[in-house]
Amino acid sequence: MNVKILSAITLVGVLLGKAVYAQQPVTPPRYDGTVVKVYMARLAAMAEDVAVEERIPADSLSAEVAVALRIDTLGHVVEFRFLDNTCEGRDREELEPVTFMTRQVVEKAFGRMTGAWSPARRADGRAVNYVQRLRFRLPLQRIEQQVNPDPLLFMGEIPGENFFRWVADRTGYHSYRFPTTGGQVHIRFYVEADGRITIDEVLCSPSERLTKRVIRAIRLSRGKWTPRKVDGVPQRTAYTFRGNFINDSSN
Repeated sequence: MNVKILSAITLVGVLLGKAVYAQQPVTPPRYDGTVVKVYMARLAAMAEDVAVEERIPADSLSAEVAVALRIDTLGHVVEFRFLDNTCEGRDREELEPVTFMTRQVVEKAFGRMTGAWSPARRADGRAVNYVQRLRFRLPLQRIEQQVNPDPLLFMGEIPGENFFRWVADRTGYHSYRFPTTGGQVHIRFYVEADGRITIDEVLCSPSERLTKRVIRAIRLSRGKWTPRKVDGVPQRTAYTFRGNFINDSSN
C-alpha cells in the first residue's frame, strides 16, 4: 500500500515538474548576435536588391510582407512560409496574400541571407524549436526609382501618401456619413499612356458605398498623372490604391 502511495506521489511530482518546465520563459533566437529587427531590415534591403537586379516593377510587388521562420535547436531555419489573412491561429495576419512576384523576390532574398541564427533557449539554457514571425515593408518607391528612371508620377511625385490624402479628401469620409463603416480599401486601376484612368478591380473594401466614392475620386485624378515611360515612350501602368479608413465615431 505504501509503495502505491509513494508511486502516485512520484508520478504527480513528475507531472508537476513537466508543467513547471513547460512554462519556463524562452529567450527568442538572435540573428548574428542581434535582435530580430536587424534581420527584418536586412531581408527588406536584400529584397530591394533582388527587385532592382531583375528589373521587377514596383507595382507588381506588395507593400507589406509577413513571414514565419521555424528555427530548430541548432539555429537552422527549417521552414519559411508567408503569412496573411487566409492563415489560421497565431499565423493569421491582417494582410492580403502577397503577389506572385513578391513571393519570388522575398524567397530569393531569403536564400541570399548569410548570417547565422542562435537557437531559442529556455531559462535553464536548453535549446528549443521556435517560430519567429516577422512583418516588414518593401521600399517600393526606392525600387521604382531604381528600376525605372521615368516612373509613374502623381502631381510630380511618386504616388504614395500624397495620392491617398488626395483621394481621402475627395471621398468625404467622415464618421457622420459613415457611422458604422471603416477598414481597408484596395482598388487596382490603370493609368493609360494618354493619362486616362481605367478602373480594374476592387480587391477589398468594407462597403459598396465607400467603394463608389473612392472610385469616383480616383477617376477625378485624370490629368494629374505623368505616365511611366520606357525609352521615352509613355506606358500603360497599373497602380493599386491602398487606404485604411479609420472610423473614429466611437471616440
